[in-house]
Amino acid sequence: MSTSSAVMEVVHLRKSFGPMVAVDDMSFDLAAGRSIGIVGESGSGKSTTARMLVGLERPDSGTVSFTGEGKDAGRGTRARRARARRIQMVAQDPYLSLDPRVTPRQALERVIRLHFDLPAAERRERAQALLDQVNLGAREADALPRGLSGGQRQRVAIARALAVSPRVLVLDEPTSALDVSVQAQILALLRRIRAEQGISFVFISHDLAVVKEITDELIVMYRGRVVEAGPTREVLRRPSHDYTRLLLDSIPRPGWDPESIGAARRALAAATVPGA
Repeated sequence: MSTSSAVMEVVHLRKSFGPMVAVDDMSFDLAAGRSIGIVGESGSGKSTTARMLVGLERPDSGTVSFTGEGKDAGRGTRARRARARRIQMVAQDPYLSLDPRVTPRQALERVIRLHFDLPAAERRERAQALLDQVNLGAREADALPRGLSGGQRQRVAIARALAVSPRVLVLDEPTSALDVSVQAQILALLRRIRAEQGISFVFISHDLAVVKEITDELIVMYRGRVVEAGPTREVLRRPSHDYTRLLLDSIPRPGWDPESIGAARRALAAATVPGA
């Protein structure tokens, strides 16, 4: 998936927690304005990958680099802020990352003040533009997080991530805790943001239907390793790996047989040699 227009290059990432290898040899390039999905079940290593991309976990080996900077370009405060202006993350449950004492408007102005030397009036103007972009009105902008719905909190998290004008947005299961109708609204919002701003996405999910709607390319992870990668629709239409086929077969449909799915899962696990 290498491309000369890559804004982010991920090379041979590896991360272990004690004897458990969470991610082993993850590599991909992310092109400007493109969206890559990383899918797999719980324990596949996709969320650990997301945390390494944004710097919340330090890989045991491998690199994440961005166009215009060297690999592992520093670890001090200035370097962390520079990285934050390149890549931001939206988590599954924004309530855990929102300060319960701070309104969305205040949260956005704080982020803008941290990263940009702007007078107060321009900070307020920029915060209002972000609120408008994610369709949050005055009531929501000045409410505390506990007074917002799940979808509204996710909009706040997206606006906060966009406040620094990042080139890459990592979305870790951003719709899995939402109702189906709210999921559709958030996906539509993300598609619009990507089209208007040209931001690149890394979309982490276990939901293949969602991934199909929001990504151009797909990486399938199983037990910490990449087992299949390629254009999203091609991978989902003609999967080449048994695990990808298992994920597709696990989607409930008429005639769905959970017992045969369970047997296939056990057979795959038995046939997989750790570290192979």
